[in-house]
Amino acid sequence: MKGVLKVIKCKQIMGGEKPDCGKEICCYECEQREGCVNACNYYEDEPERASECEDRFNDENALVTMKQEAAGVIKAIANLTLQKKAIEEQEKAMRVQLMAAMEKYGVKSFENEDVKFTYVAATTRTTVDSTKLKKDLPDVAAKYSKTSNVSASVKITVKE
Repeated sequence: MKGVLKVIKCKQIMGGEKPDCGKEICCYECEQREGCVNACNYYEDEPERASECEDRFNDENALVTMKQEAAGVIKAIANLTLQKKAIEEQEKAMRVQLMAAMEKYGVKSFENEDVKFTYVAATTRTTVDSTKLKKDLPDVAAKYSKTSNVSASVKITVKE
C-alpha cells in the first residue's frame, strides 16, 4: 500500500530486554539513533547495509519468518501434543476400568513400586459464581478479588 509506513522491528529487542527508550523498532529506523546508548552497532561502518540485518523484520513477514525459523520445534511440539492427547484418552479409559474394579472389590487404595492409586468417591462441591457475584455485588467481588502475575506461555489446541 502506498503511503503506509511499514514498521521494521528488531528480533534482538523483541526477544530480550527492552531498551530504555521502550521502542521495538530497528535502531536504523529510529529517528533518535544518533547518540542513543542502546543503538545496535550492526553495520555501523556501512549503515546503507542495515537492511541486510537478519534481526530486522516487519509485521507482514513476522509469522512467515517465525514459522521458518521454528519449523523443527513446531513440528516436534505438534507431534508430542497429538501423542499426549492419544495417551490421555487411553489413560482416561483405563481409569474408568480401574475405578470399576476398585468399586467392585471395595479397594480404597493400593500401590506398586512406582505409583499409588487411591479411590475417591463421588461428592458434591460448592463454588462461588464469580460472574454473578461481580454483577450483583461488585464492591464485594472487588474487595475479595486477588490479582496475580501469570507467566507468558504458548497455548496449544489439538484440532479434531
